[in-house]
Amino acid sequence: MSAGPREQELLSEFQNKRERIQLTWSKITELAAEATEHKLVLEALEKVDKDRKCFRLVGDVLVERTVGETMPAVAKNRGNLEATINTLKLQLDAQKKDLNDFQTKHKIRIRTENEIDAEEVAKAKEGPKSAAAQGVLVSKS
Repeated sequence: MSAGPREQELLSEFQNKRERIQLTWSKITELAAEATEHKLVLEALEKVDKDRKCFRLVGDVLVERTVGETMPAVAKNRGNLEATINTLKLQLDAQKKDLNDFQTKHKIRIRTENEIDAEEVAKAKEGPKSAAAQGVLVSKS
């Protein structure tokens, strides 16, 4: 039995919402790793003389600066990353709520692997079916 066009549209929209949640989560994870790198750099630079020369990659350009000039810029970037992460977390929460509301409104239920396995076991217990019902093509020759 195939789903009607309306059901396919709902399923497609549901999948799109789940994909957006996954993309947002991936971006949060990526930015969190970057913020951790900034933290490690700041911790390493705290132990170094502020007049010591260091190099910083800005875009695709390696720039020579002093540790004292570099630390505030790295700290500012880290703050910006953390602010962006917080904004994305709020968006993620809103996306999850939207998905749950959509799922409830359209009575969409996600089956777990255990439920699928249980259904297959139940079908197997029903006994053998005809070859046509099992999806087997039988030749008349």
